Amino acid sequence: MQLYEGIIKSWKGDKGFGFIQPNGGGKDVFIHIRDLAHSNYQPQQGDDVCYKVVIDKNGKIRACDAFIKGQEISQLYKRKCFKKNQKTRREYRSGMPSILFIAAIPFVFSALLIKSQHNFIPFFVYFVMSLITFIIYARDKTKAHKKEWRTQESTLHLLELLGGWPGALITQHVIRHKNKKTSFQVFFWIIVIIHIAIWIDVMFFNRAGIGTILCRFYSIC
Repeated sequence: MQLYEGIIKSWKGDKGFGFIQPNGGGKDVFIHIRDLAHSNYQPQQGDDVCYKVVIDKNGKIRACDAFIKGQEISQLYKRKCFKKNQKTRREYRSGMPSILFIAAIPFVFSALLIKSQHNFIPFFVYFVMSLITFIIYARDKTKAHKKEWRTQESTLHLLELLGGWPGALITQHVIRHKNKKTSFQVFFWIIVIIHIAIWIDVMFFNRAGIGTILCRFYSIC
């Protein structure tokens, strides 16, 4: 997670929060006393501060893991960060195999299609769209940190639907972007299920399911 620098623009000691003015310009960043790495220091206006940013459940950007330059970091905070990093690494290692397994499904089916029908198009589409989706996700994460204009969620879902969902799945896990927003994840996994269901229908049921849908809703029998 990127580390930013700024100064304490204002601080309300009685309420335990204030705002950071980023050195690179942009909107002020909210910071709470609990996100500071000091136990016995009250920030002062003009203090130089280093911080990371996160997006809270309301979609607003706030500072976290912040520390004032020249002030000692508390031992309690060091232990807290150490335990947090250990937990994050364990979760990352335990979840990655299943993520890679799911993301590999369309490529495995595409490889089987290449072997049986010499059709390279699905494999090429999934590869290119996954790469494009990875780049767009990464740019959107950067824009979120810089508080710039974001990529619309509908655009991200369209890229996933067009074959970029394996890249999106891996990116969500690697850079932790869009992986905690419930409404976004619901649409994302619907897209994943649709793709896998179509592949199963094509590979094992000779497109019987697709044929039934076309016949019922579009009179193409």
